[in-house]
Amino acid sequence: MRLRRSALAAALVLVALLVQATVLARLPLPGAAPDLVLVVVVGFALAGGPLPGTVTGFAAGLLADLGADHELGRTALVLTLVGYLAGLLADDGARSRLLPLLVVGGAAAGAVTLYAAEGILLGDRRITGEAYAAAMTGTVPYCVLLTPLVVPAVGALVRRLDLDPLRR
Repeated sequence: MRLRRSALAAALVLVALLVQATVLARLPLPGAAPDLVLVVVVGFALAGGPLPGTVTGFAAGLLADLGADHELGRTALVLTLVGYLAGLLADDGARSRLLPLLVVGGAAAGAVTLYAAEGILLGDRRITGEAYAAAMTGTVPYCVLLTPLVVPAVGALVRRLDLDPLRR
């Protein structure tokens, strides 16, 4: 069962990375682009808890870093922490409609802040106050807008895999 969940995570992360790079990054949106990969990581974390969130975040971040123009590991660290912290808020009981929106909004704001802090520590000249403000005012709302489309779908897929095949 874990192998199937890992295969699902890998497939969704790859699709999210492709959509992120080919569609979302090219949209003429004000501010920064939405971070579909982050929303997928939060979806897995909310559906499975801290360990699946952490592993999915690390793998997704490392794959994103391979195609980026910054130091290897920056996005991996950010998404690993996002996956772990979001996984701590996994809701096994009654599914709240507000929780995913709040978690994704907080995760996006935290990810932008942590990524900027990493950039400052590593001497990335692209990290400026204007770039940070644009990322906060663009990425966070866009990620929240993607939440109702992505997080419930990821949760439903994970729950479907967790069902006992003999009961179907």
